[in-house]
Amino acid sequence: MPYCTYSETARILGYSSRSTLYKVRKDGWLKPYEVSIEGRKYLDLHPRGHSPLDQYLKGILQWRPSNPIRKMNYMDL
Repeated sequence: MPYCTYSETARILGYSSRSTLYKVRKDGWLKPYEVSIEGRKYLDLHPRGHSPLDQYLKGILQWRPSNPIRKMNYMDL
């Protein structure tokens, strides 16, 4: 799977902005998913040896009715 920017990842996962992803990154939770290419950071949505990013986020984020990630599995797209 190709790498995605934070904006693309937020759109794929159904978030209206990148802020949730940036908060999770700041807290250090996205290290296995980050890829740095020419000084820019990208996210690998399904890195080898780890859960898909959407499943991982479901496990670490607090459940809320408005959280779009609880409704979808991007791997089904």
